[in-house]
This record gives sequence, C-alpha cells and structure tokens, in this order.
Amino acid sequence: MNYALSYKQYKEKHGFEALQPKAVLFDMDGVLYDSMPNHAVAWQQSMAKFGIVMTRHDAYATEGQRGIDTIRQMVKQQQGRDITEQEAQVMYDEKTRLFHLMDEAPLMPGALQLMEQMRAAGLAIGVVTGSGQRPLIERLLRDYGEFLQRDHIVTAYDVSRGKPYPDPYLKGLQLMGDLKPWQALVVENAPLGVQAAVAARIYTICVNSGHLPLPLLRQHRPDVIFSSMRQLSNQWPLLCQLRHRSQDDMWQARWQEYMAFLDKNQRRPSKYADEERPLIDWLKYNRKLMARGKLQADRVARLELIEQRNVALRRYNQYS
Repeated sequence: MNYALSYKQYKEKHGFEALQPKAVLFDMDGVLYDSMPNHAVAWQQSMAKFGIVMTRHDAYATEGQRGIDTIRQMVKQQQGRDITEQEAQVMYDEKTRLFHLMDEAPLMPGALQLMEQMRAAGLAIGVVTGSGQRPLIERLLRDYGEFLQRDHIVTAYDVSRGKPYPDPYLKGLQLMGDLKPWQALVVENAPLGVQAAVAARIYTICVNSGHLPLPLLRQHRPDVIFSSMRQLSNQWPLLCQLRHRSQDDMWQARWQEYMAFLDKNQRRPSKYADEERPLIDWLKYNRKLMARGKLQADRVARLELIEQRNVALRRYNQYS
C-alpha cells in the first residue's frame, strides 16, 4: 500500500501542511468487537415485531448511525409515516433487549495489539460509537481500560446528529484535547462512519471487517483500506513510520518500488490492478511536475530511467 501517497493526497485534499496525529478515534462495533453478526440478527428479529423488514445488508450498511435514526428512516421508507424519537426509542429498546440475550461478542482479532502499538507511538485512544447502550460502554472500559478513559468515549447521546454527520468525530476531537483534524486518525469499518470521519476532515483508516463490497466502502473516499484489524495491526509500523520520513526518502522509496516492479514483472503497472494504481498515480504526478519544470534535477534523471525502461519493455512485449 502506498501510504506516502495517501498522506500526500489527504493533505492536498484538505489544505493541511502536515499530518501529525496525537490521538486515534476508534469506532466500536465491527472494529473493537466482532459484534456485527449479533447486531444483524437482533435488528432483523426486533424490527420484524414492528412490521419492518431489515436484512443483514441493511444492518451492516447503516452501522454506526444512531439506532433511533435508523429506525425512523426504515419506518418512513416502508410504512410511509414519521415517528417520534420516543416511538423509535421503544423499538430500539427491543433491539437492545434481544442483543443482550445473545452470547457476548469477542474482541476483534488484532485490536489489542494495535492499541498497544499506538500507545507506544505516543497516541491517545478514544472511541466514537453510534451506540448508547450502557452495558457496552462498561464493557469497553473493562476490555480496553488499559488504553481508554471514560471521558474519551463519544456515544449516541453525546450528539444530536449522529453518523454520517461529522458531529460525533468533531466531538471526539474536542474530548481528546480540542485537537485539529490533522492531529488525529480514525479507524472505521462502516460506510456511514467513514462518511462522518471524512466529513470531519480526519485521516480515515477503513477496515473491511464485515460483508459489504469494497465499492460501497470506497465511495466515501477513506484514505486507506485494510481487510482486517489484524492486517492493520501488522502494517502499523510502516504506516506509522512513514509520517516521520523526509520527502526525499519517501520519493526515493517510491522510485525504487517502481523500478523493482519493472524488474520483477517485465511490464509496466496496470491501471486495472488496484494494487498497481499507486505506482501509476505517482508516475503521472511526477511527469506533470517535470513538464512544469518543478521537478528537482536528480529526480528528473531517475524519472528518465523509468521512462527508458517503460519504452524498452513496451517494445520487448510487442515483439516477443
């Protein structure tokens, strides 16, 4: 993964001079706990009692939103009527009751190890959840209390507008010490949560821990996507260290990666392969700089080596 490019694009998108995180804001369900299968069943069973059809996909797609907001939307869509927050709360209470009859959801694999690494990097830990269930908050403090303080948790009842609005994450920045967006990271797994974090202009790490297709997660433009919390934990040292490398070091590393790709594959990167697109984007960007006369002389020489290799490989592949 091209973390250096994602940092650069993040800064350019928001007009920030740097990404210097002091804290990490985690979503809870599907990030810290493998709890979404239980939530999906509870949603389906509870809403059926009120004449509402809610599928597993609906549960995953609306995860992170305040429960009463989800219910009001579903009632409006399927029954064509507006209900009050109080009416929605009654329905949500039934969903909560069924959820707590189920076996306790396990911790998400890799989550504790990731928090340990983040704390070692000097980052404070916060949680921003669409849940307001007191037992879940108490469990958070029990399981992650070594890293987490009660006053660093944002729940559904701390904001009037939940995800996908940026309000919960803006509240999280406030609780973590009135931080600026470029002083934090977000770890999310749900489309509405990603939308909220991006709207708050925080560097957003998406973990695809559920059953949603990648295009649904990509459409709200998280800064980077991982397939699991375990993968994120394994990649954290590289993700963390790149922040502290000089621009020259990062440029040289990308150039070496491109040349190594050519040597290994004997072809240019393909725009049809997601993992190869960062190399294409990097080359295009540097070509533009070179055309404008804004690329340093030593980089121009290295870029010309790439161009020569690309031409040679194109000819070789045409006639082989």
